[in-house]
Amino acid sequence: MIPTRLLRVLRALCLTLISLTVLSLGLRGPLGYAQEATKTDFIIEVNKPGNRDVPIAIPKPTGGSAMVDTVWEVVRHDLEMSGYFKVLNPDAFIEPASAGLEPGTFKFEDWDVPDAVVLGKTKVESVGDKVRAEVWVYDVPGRRKLGAKAFTGDPNQARRMGHRIADEIILQVTGEPGIFNTRFAVVTQRSGNKEIALVDVDGEGFTSITQNGSINLQPAWSKDGAKIAFTSYRSGNPDIYIADLARGRTTRLSARPGVNIGAAWHPAGDRLAVTLSSNGSGDTDLFMLEAETGRNLGQLTNASGIDVSPAFSPDGGQVAFASERSGGVQIYVMSASGGDARRVTFNGGHNTDPAWSPKGDKIAYVSRDGVFDVFTVGTDGKGAVRITQGQGDNEDPTWSPDGRYLAFSSTRSGGNHIWMSTADGRHQVQSTKGKGGYSNPSWSPRLSW
Repeated sequence: MIPTRLLRVLRALCLTLISLTVLSLGLRGPLGYAQEATKTDFIIEVNKPGNRDVPIAIPKPTGGSAMVDTVWEVVRHDLEMSGYFKVLNPDAFIEPASAGLEPGTFKFEDWDVPDAVVLGKTKVESVGDKVRAEVWVYDVPGRRKLGAKAFTGDPNQARRMGHRIADEIILQVTGEPGIFNTRFAVVTQRSGNKEIALVDVDGEGFTSITQNGSINLQPAWSKDGAKIAFTSYRSGNPDIYIADLARGRTTRLSARPGVNIGAAWHPAGDRLAVTLSSNGSGDTDLFMLEAETGRNLGQLTNASGIDVSPAFSPDGGQVAFASERSGGVQIYVMSASGGDARRVTFNGGHNTDPAWSPKGDKIAYVSRDGVFDVFTVGTDGKGAVRITQGQGDNEDPTWSPDGRYLAFSSTRSGGNHIWMSTADGRHQVQSTKGKGGYSNPSWSPRLSW
């Protein structure tokens, strides 16, 4: 009888030979991953239907820094959250401790044994008062390096270093960087009140933005990541405020009589679309306000009933919003300068909370049918796709800056928490955990930490 370990090695070698044959023919590899050895092709074709999780080996970083364990944990968790990888159990790794990071300093055959398709080798070491990290990414069946990069950071930024490494691995494997160098602005009830806070995509790194003991809602990041607009009842009325993150100060933008809610930043950053009821009709309409002064730049809607929840297209030329002008609440799109609106949702009688994909092709929204669920639809009103179903209430969708993911609040795990999903709904994972509800997520742009 042939030993099990030898069988695994033989099978891996056979797969490698098949893979090399496929490469020479310019076809797809045996595991269904793109493995062409050209600079512009990658192992994972992003958002391609039917993609399977790619087995990836992430051995423990070398280098001896005190940050090693934290960095390793963060990288592995980020890659699992990404929805692209099956992170392999390190108990199956047979590579000797003397192996290096660079080509020629280790044996690819050692990584055939655990059936790795991608290998991410890292090193974390102290250099003076800084920490330096290296990551080398390899295509195991193709026997080739995909890329390598080095980072430096402060010793107290282990988690941030891990996020940067994970993003680089995702870049080398998919051709697009990961989204772990971003944050969520959220509404949290950890203190018992509804306050605005920031958390990393993995739910860690909690940072308070408001601590006023009132009700604070609907945070919205500016395009440059420098400011967050939100609604607060701190003065007794729902008014709109802007938190300047760099300066650490908060100013009130709009305190008009009635409702001041739902601020959305124009991509240029110089103005915001907001929902006001100050026209005296009792309805709410959309207005454009100057970001610096709050000056009214013009009324966008004037239909009967409510118009709420503005969301700009990536180029700033159009606005999606929710309106009850047709009876039930539906999603409409109009020019950012005003004018006629066209309806884009037709299924269900209550559709709200639009969020425009950064790619410009889809709008996420919430539909109510007994419970609340997240859907996406093309900007032409076609191709509606259900993202959530049978998993509690799911609301407040927000897109990642690359349009590959959605985040939303969900009650599926008990209480409100932030969940993240691939744009097609295939892979969904919980972000925030612990006590205190989390809702109203707004996804930041990529941040320079």
